[in-house]
Amino acid sequence: MMKNKFFAAMLLAFSSVLLTSAQEKRSTDLSCLFPEPKSWDFGIQVNQGLERSSYSNFQGTGGFSQTDGITRLAFFAQYQINKNSNLKMELSAGLYYRLASTISIQYGYQFAPRWTAYGGLAVEYAGSYNFYDSRENNPQYRSIMPRFQLGVRYQASKSIFIDLRYEGDILKRTQLQNLSTSRGRINTVTLGMGIKF
Repeated sequence: MMKNKFFAAMLLAFSSVLLTSAQEKRSTDLSCLFPEPKSWDFGIQVNQGLERSSYSNFQGTGGFSQTDGITRLAFFAQYQINKNSNLKMELSAGLYYRLASTISIQYGYQFAPRWTAYGGLAVEYAGSYNFYDSRENNPQYRSIMPRFQLGVRYQASKSIFIDLRYEGDILKRTQLQNLSTSRGRINTVTLGMGIKF
């Protein structure tokens, strides 16, 4: 009788240890939500938001600003460096208003399950969108603009993510408007969605 009680107590203790161990493993193992990433992902992304242009003239006596809606379409390739870090290359263009094709590279870090913060550098081809070189004696189009990017991505599912991004000019742009020259920057805030193939 004593042996049976002792055996039952040992069996109960062993079962509870196994159950507790399984519970701990289940609560910390998120591999079902986030499987080991592939090395490369490719996809398409659409971002929509607001673009604010602010300019002042060289004399500092006036200027203008305007806010416009913007929609950008991007094709991307993303390389997973390790479990938490990735590099993403984007080739994008505006769908209307300001086409401005852009190529960018971003470094992303997954700081929480499903959440990645990123920063990046971009080069925009502004084309003939009225932007001139800042040297007044050389009124050539400044067609290449360096930009920075800061953002956060939320992985909604295995292939769909939501992207919130702030983007701005690193250098001032120079614009000729109504025979006066102004300098300023364009800043953009967008919210978008992307699909990985």
